[in-house]
Amino acid sequence: MTTALDRYADMKPRWDYPVVIESHINGIRTKEMNPNTPISYEEIAEDAIRCWEAGAGAIHAHNSSFDLLGEDAYKDYMRTWDKVLAKYPDITWYPTTCNNLRLTGHEHGLEHVPFLSSGANVKIACVDTGLTLFATDADEEGYLSGPEFGFNYRRIASQMKMLRERAMPMVFGVYEPGHLRHAMHYVNRGLSTPGSMWDFYLIGDYGLTALEPIGTNGMKPSLESLYYYLWMIEEAKVKHPWYISIWGQGALDDTHILRRAIELGGHIKTGLELFYDPDRNPTNLELLQQAQEIAREVGRPIATQQEAKALYKIA
Repeated sequence: MTTALDRYADMKPRWDYPVVIESHINGIRTKEMNPNTPISYEEIAEDAIRCWEAGAGAIHAHNSSFDLLGEDAYKDYMRTWDKVLAKYPDITWYPTTCNNLRLTGHEHGLEHVPFLSSGANVKIACVDTGLTLFATDADEEGYLSGPEFGFNYRRIASQMKMLRERAMPMVFGVYEPGHLRHAMHYVNRGLSTPGSMWDFYLIGDYGLTALEPIGTNGMKPSLESLYYYLWMIEEAKVKHPWYISIWGQGALDDTHILRRAIELGGHIKTGLELFYDPDRNPTNLELLQQAQEIAREVGRPIATQQEAKALYKIA
C-alpha cells in the first residue's frame, strides 16, 4: 500500500517561489560550543551585517540575555541593532521570545516585540506553540537534566492576539508534531496573519543546546520526518510557506535534507543558533553560503531580499 510518505519520496522537484534562506546567528550558544558564535553586541552586529550583505533573506537574533523581559529586552537588543539599522535601516530581522520561567501573571513572553516593531523595523515574531524539555546534561547514572521551555495555551493565545492586532507575520516554531497540531487549530480558524510561516525543527542527537548526544525531543533530521510534517500541513486551510531548521546534528551530513526541502518548494533557516558539531566550527556566513550553493545545484533561484519581504507580506 502506498503511503503519504511514499508519495513525497517519489515526488519530482517542484516549487512556485524562489528559495528564501535565513541566517539565525546566535541563540543560546556559547564560544565553548563554537568559537565563531557571536556573543558581544559588536559581534552580533557584525555577523548580522555580514550575512545580510551575503544575501540572507532575513536575520534572526537573540539579545545578550534570554532572561530580560519587555522594555529591558528591547533596550538590550538595541545595543546591537542601533549599529545594524544605521547601515541597513530596511533590514529584515526578528527577535526571539523571552524565558518563560521568568514570566508572571498575564505576561506572555513577547512584550518586547511592540517596542522593536515601533523602534527597530521588526515586522515578524516567533510563536512557539508548545512546551518542550531541553535536555542539556546527564548525571553519572544517566538521568537527564535541563530547562523547560515553552508557553501554555493562555500565553500563546495572548501572543497571537497581540500579533493579530499589529498584523505581524507569525513564525510557528514546530518542535514536535503536537506543536503543529496546536498551530493548525489557529490557522484553520483563520487566526494566523498574512505572511506567517511554518518552521519545522528537525532535532539531532545533541538536541537544541546540549554538548553531549543526549537529545530527547523532536523529530530526528531525516527525509521521513520532513515528509511527515508536509503530510500534516496538507490539512491546513491557509497555505503558509514552510521552512526547515536542522538542530544539533553533530557529524550528521544533513545536506541531502536541505536539498530535498529546496526541491520540494520549502525554505531554509540556517546559522549557529541551530548548528552544533563538536568537530566542526563553521561561521554563520559559511552555513549561509552552503545552503545557497545547494540551491544553485538544485537549480532553484535564491530569493532576493525584496522577494523574501514579499513572501512575508511585509513592506
